[in-house]
Amino acid sequence: MSLSQQDIWRLKHILEAINNVEECVAKKDVGDKFFNAALERFIINIGEMCRGASKTMQSQYPDIPWANIISMRNVLVHEYYKVNQETIWDIAEHKIPALKDWINGILEKN
Repeated sequence: MSLSQQDIWRLKHILEAINNVEECVAKKDVGDKFFNAALERFIINIGEMCRGASKTMQSQYPDIPWANIISMRNVLVHEYYKVNQETIWDIAEHKIPALKDWINGILEKN
């Protein structure tokens, strides 16, 4: 089953945010609070795009941890004071590459 144009649009925006995360990882300026805030914002954007993804797409691709991504977005937006930078960098360096592979795979099929 092919995806809606809206879901494809969301996936492309997720990739755009992932590319921004990868740029941050390449520069890795952990001590700069503005740099870290930008990295958090890109992760929030990914979560927001996932939050709006159709239930159809989410059920078609159950390997993607949709709920976890959306949950992290919610924490960063509403409980940001609970998140430490090590967690953000762990997500950026270790979780985002797998998400990129999944998203690219989905887009190749659609």
